[in-house]
Amino acid sequence: MNSALAPMNASSDWTTTHDLAVVYIALAYGTDHELSDEELRVLKNALQAWESMDEPAVQDLIVEAATVFTEREAEAEFRRAVQDLRSALSPEERRDTIRHLIRIAEADGVLLEREQGLIHTLADAWSLKALSEDLLENTSAVVQRRGEDWGLIHELAFLYILVGHAADEDLSGSTVDVMVERLQEWQPERSLEELRNVVRRALQVYAEQPREDLIYDSVEALKEALSSTHRLTALDDLYTVARADGPLTRTERDLISSLAQAWDVNVRMNGHGG
Repeated sequence: MNSALAPMNASSDWTTTHDLAVVYIALAYGTDHELSDEELRVLKNALQAWESMDEPAVQDLIVEAATVFTEREAEAEFRRAVQDLRSALSPEERRDTIRHLIRIAEADGVLLEREQGLIHTLADAWSLKALSEDLLENTSAVVQRRGEDWGLIHELAFLYILVGHAADEDLSGSTVDVMVERLQEWQPERSLEELRNVVRRALQVYAEQPREDLIYDSVEALKEALSSTHRLTALDDLYTVARADGPLTRTERDLISSLAQAWDVNVRMNGHGG
């Protein structure tokens, strides 16, 4: 790629692989401002499938592309990369890029609406709409239809609220405080106010009635995204939330037990995994 077409703050050795990294980062990070370990692993594999690189080299390339993506106008950088890649890649390479994007989107087990929209945008620009529609229709991920501001942290908060409401109609301030404290263990980089907003957003969805399909989506999304150890931690969170206002009720106990069963985790109802 001609370096004159590269972003102004990119180095003179900016390559097509850097543009691919920008597109992949736009999907993995730009859609929900989270980059899970699994997303990063799939992203690295996608770049190494294009150009053989060792681990330090691919890591450096991702950092360079992420810096361009975050320090400049993100949407403009994505559009520029899409345009440059259209001419730089062969038709089959463009199809492979769409497939890699799908794999990255599926990596955390949840396919967000914004991720679907970004894939469709790129596919339209490359005249590959039929391919993207077919791949998205047959995705292995849980398709998330709760809005582009919804992520895995919201799934956790949603289940906290489900358990917190199991015995009482209203959530007490102390219960919400426990929820926020537990959420901060998962994302310590977020402020308490940001995490309270996560709880508020989850409450908004919960208020629209916790229909069976919404609960199922949350349970399945977290099962796909979390390791068995992290699922056990989430169950401990649910136990702590349930205990925030007093002893565990039979309803709360049964609900947590059913979630543990759905997640293939054995627990004892004393707050510790079994």
